[in-house]
This record gives sequence, structure tokens and C-alpha cells, in this order.
Amino acid sequence: MKKAKLFFSTLFLLIGVALFAQNVTVKGTVKDASTGEEIPFASIQVKGTSTGANADVNGAYSISVPSSATLVFSAIGYVNAEIAVNGRGVIDVALAPDAEALEESIVVAYGVQKKSSFTGSASQLSGDKLAKMQTTSVSKALEGAVPGLMTSSSTGAPGSNASFQIRGVGSVNASTAPLIVVDGVPYEGSMNSIPAQDIESITVLKDAAANSMYGARGSNGVIIITTKRGSAGKVSITFDAKLGVNTRAVPEYDIVTDPGEYYELMWE
Repeated sequence: MKKAKLFFSTLFLLIGVALFAQNVTVKGTVKDASTGEEIPFASIQVKGTSTGANADVNGAYSISVPSSATLVFSAIGYVNAEIAVNGRGVIDVALAPDAEALEESIVVAYGVQKKSSFTGSASQLSGDKLAKMQTTSVSKALEGAVPGLMTSSSTGAPGSNASFQIRGVGSVNASTAPLIVVDGVPYEGSMNSIPAQDIESITVLKDAAANSMYGARGSNGVIIITTKRGSAGKVSITFDAKLGVNTRAVPEYDIVTDPGEYYELMWE
């Protein structure tokens, strides 16, 4: 009798697992959580696999997945959502807008503009990334950090300022140096004179939009530096200290300090 109960229990368990593992067709609509409007061509993918589908122009979708699967809903400008199927046939999803992606802004000639609405070619380097770089000057920190920006140094002297070219040489006889603007004011000094820890962001304008904003001075591109400002909140103090040791690469030669030995060596 016990063997029969064990047999039927195992059989029912296997049947339940088989039914739970069966594929189900899931349908639904993907909408915007803030406006309630349908999100066209949203992506639906089974988590951990390459199986997926796309919604139509009205945000409607249909996909056949295992009943125990988890669906990942994604769309450009929205936060991804993961929803377990749990055997359901209808799943309507509301995706929340990605505020960080939509509100990401860059600094231009006439103020701060949303990156999504800026039509020119620009690259931005934040102050947080700049602080993580092991460099002693701002000009060295830009090397390899901004696409299309070429840097060169004519001397290896400490504190020397590098020269910049944006998208190659624009003139044979005239200057090819870009315009440097610090907090909205054209800057003629050395970029290395600006402390890296005081920089909030660096924006590099690389196309004709720079020329339209700054005139002929921006024909070689523009490097816009925005420094940090005070903000509301708790008072904070940041301390940064660096310690180093300089030694000669070649040790000193042995020298003669005794006058008697000196005269003997000179005589020899």
C-alpha cells in the first residue's frame, strides 16, 4: 500500500511539473506609465534566453513562452521591467520613463540644454570621471577621453599645456586651436591653471553648431569648462593629499674628498 501511495504521489508530481513547464501564449499591451499611451515597438524578451518579440505600432504584443518564464520589457527612454508569467495569458505592462536618460543635459553657448533635443555633435566629460583619472593637468586628462579630440605636447616640461585639434587640421596658415570657454567667458590662459577638482564638467562641441554659436572663433571647435558652484544642503569638507618621493635614476659617482688622495691621483 505504501509503495502504491509513493508511486501515485511521484506520478502526480511529475504531471504537475510537466503542466507547469508547458508553453503559454502571453498577450498584452505595453504603455507609458506617466501618460497611459501605448509604446510602439517595445521589446519583450525571455530572461536568460535569446527568445523575444517586439510590440506593434499600437504597443500590442504576443509571445509563446514557458509558463514559469520571466519576461523583460524594454524600450528606448524607459526603465526595464521584469515580470514573471506564472501561467498567465494576459500581461499588460506600464513602463516608467527613464528620467536620467531624458533629462541628461549638456552645456552649450546659450545655457544648459537637454541632450535629447541637441542636434549638434558634442561630447561631455563629467567632473566625477575627471577626478578618477590619475593626471596632474586637465589637458592630459582629455587625452583619449573625447572622440575626435587630438592632443599633442611639444615639450615634456612639468605643467606644460598640450595643444588641441578637433577633427583634424582645419587650416594651413590660420590657427587650428579650439576656443576655450570657462563659465561662459572666453579663456586665453593655460588650461592647466584650472584645478581639476574645481571642474564640474567639460563639453566639447565638434561640428558646425559651434561655429553658429560662437562665430568665427568657434570654427575649430569649442571646449566649454564649467566649474563647480555652491549647492544647498549640508556643509561638507573634502581633503585631498598626495605624497611623493623623487630620487635620482643614476646614483652619484664616488668622489675624492681628501686633498692628499687628489694630488696622488692627479700625479698618476
